[in-house]
Amino acid sequence: MNDQSKTVAIVSYITIIGWIVALILRQNESPKSEFSRFHLRQSIGVHLILFASSIIRFVLAFLYLGFIGNIVWILGAIIWLIGLINAIQGDFKGIPFIGDWFEENFDFVK
Repeated sequence: MNDQSKTVAIVSYITIIGWIVALILRQNESPKSEFSRFHLRQSIGVHLILFASSIIRFVLAFLYLGFIGNIVWILGAIIWLIGLINAIQGDFKGIPFIGDWFEENFDFVK
């Protein structure tokens, strides 16, 4: 793992714009790193979970169940933090429970 692949992995967790920038940076990597590919797949899954948790939070707040929505959003934020810490530490650890699913289903990231 080199510094560029670690940078790509870290940037991919910082908003969806960061993910797009990281994807472009990965296209310029030579040779392409498995580490950056792994974290690009993990982080797109995390971003989708955060998006869904925001929608769930909004709907539950509308139904006067905002505290449950806040718990859902906090769980999404914890998942994001786990992924970011793994990227910073240079670990190939996936997101607990769903990281393997991300690896199998987000194969459009090459």
